[in-house]
Amino acid sequence: MNLGTATSAHAAYPGPNPPQAPADCAKPWVILSAYGTSEFTDDGRPYGSVGVNDTYIRALKEALSGAGVNDGDITVRNLYYPASAVDLPDWFPGDFGPDDYWTSMDKGRAKLIEEINFYASCPNRPTLILLGYSQGAQVIKNAIADDAIQGNQRNADEIGAIVNVGDASRSNGQIGMGQDGQMLTINPDYSDGNADVLRGGLMQRLNVPGPFAGFLGDGRYFDVCRTDDAVCNEQEVPGSEAWEARWVQDFGNSAIGDNAPHVMYRDNGLSQSPADKAKAYGVASRTAERAVTAAVEQRNVVHPPPPQDVPQQVWATNVNVRATASTSSDIVATIPEPTTVYVNCQKRAEPVTYGPYTNDAWSYLPQQGGWISNVFLVGPAWLPGVPECG
Repeated sequence: MNLGTATSAHAAYPGPNPPQAPADCAKPWVILSAYGTSEFTDDGRPYGSVGVNDTYIRALKEALSGAGVNDGDITVRNLYYPASAVDLPDWFPGDFGPDDYWTSMDKGRAKLIEEINFYASCPNRPTLILLGYSQGAQVIKNAIADDAIQGNQRNADEIGAIVNVGDASRSNGQIGMGQDGQMLTINPDYSDGNADVLRGGLMQRLNVPGPFAGFLGDGRYFDVCRTDDAVCNEQEVPGSEAWEARWVQDFGNSAIGDNAPHVMYRDNGLSQSPADKAKAYGVASRTAERAVTAAVEQRNVVHPPPPQDVPQQVWATNVNVRATASTSSDIVATIPEPTTVYVNCQKRAEPVTYGPYTNDAWSYLPQQGGWISNVFLVGPAWLPGVPECG
C-alpha cells in the first residue's frame, strides 16, 4: 500500500537510489533518516517520495544552525532498509516488496542498531539525530528499545535526539510524555490537541525506553501525531478482533491520497495549500528546536567542556552570540531557548539593556565561538567563579 501520491517504483533494496557513500566518522553531527512504507528516493527526492522526512530534515538543519552548528559539519543519511509492506509475486504490478511489513521493520531495526554501533565506535563520537516517519518511526522505536541500544550506555549516549512522525508504534498511554509535549498531538488545523490514552499506533503500541523518555523536558525523544491520522492514532488495539475488522479501512482513510492526514506533516505537497504548508513547517520547526536543544545537551555529556569552562544558564529565548562583545558585531550563533552554556571568561564591554536590566559584562562561550551579554544569564551582573578575560 503506497502512501500519498508515491508511485510504485520503490527503490531496489538493499540500495537507496541515488546511492549514498558508506558511513564514515568525518563529521560531528549525523541526521539518520528512515522514511515510510513503500517510499522511494530519486535525484529530486533523496529522503523519501512523500516529503515528510525532507520537511523535518530541513527543520533540523535550521535548528542546528541556530545552535551554532555549521552546515558543513552535518551528514544526512538514509537508513538502509526495505520499507516494504507485503511480499507479492514477481508478476504483480509495482514493487511493494521485497518483504512483508514485520520482516521489513525488523530488518530496519537490525540495520539501525548496526549504524548506531558504527558511529559509537568512531573516535570523534559524532552526535546522532534519528528521524523516522511512519514505518520508519516504528523501526527507530524498536531499535532504541533493543538491549543493544538501551542496555548499552555507549550506544545510548551516541543518540542526541529522536524525532518520530506518524509513528505506527505510538503509545499514547505512556505517562509523562504527552503531558510534557515530547509526544505532540496536533489537530487537523495544526493546533495542539489531546492524546486519547486508549489510542495509539496502528501496528504496535510500544513505550519510549527510559534512557530516552525523560520527564519535564529532559528527555531526548520527540514525536508528532495528528488526531485524524489512524497510523499513529488508531482507536482499536493492534491484534484485537475489532482491529482486524477495521485496520485496512482506517489505514486507507488516513494514508491514501495526496492530502491524506498521514502525509500532511510535510510542507511540500503539490496540492497542499500555502497555509497548511506554513503550519506544517511550524510544527516541524518547533519539534526540531526542542530536539536540537536536547541533542546539544547530550553532546555535552559525551564531549564535556574543558574544566575551566563554567556552566551557566541562559534564561531568555533567541539570544544572539556575537563575534565580539558588541551588539553591532556579527551573529555567530543563536540560542533558541533557555539552556545551559559554558563560559570561559568574562569582561566589561558595551552595556546592553533588556527590559529593566542593563549590564556591561560579556561572557565568552567557546562552544559557540562568540560572546553573550551577561544580561541574558541567570545570576548577578558579574558572574561568580568565572575568571576575567585576559
